Amino acid sequence: MKEIFQEYGGIIITVVAIFAVIAVVIFVIGENDQSAIGKAFSALIKQFTDKANALADIS
Repeated sequence: MKEIFQEYGGIIITVVAIFAVIAVVIFVIGENDQSAIGKAFSALIKQFTDKANALADIS
């Protein structure tokens, strides 16, 4: 066990940290656009794509 942590300890900690960040984001934002933050984020992305399409003259 000690050898595994010496060899792969940094990778294990990185993977656990990434999963923790993903879990916090899902908990705060929600899994869909029904939460307040999810709705605001969806509106922000839609507004961005609409403006980008208008500037690029894409319908």
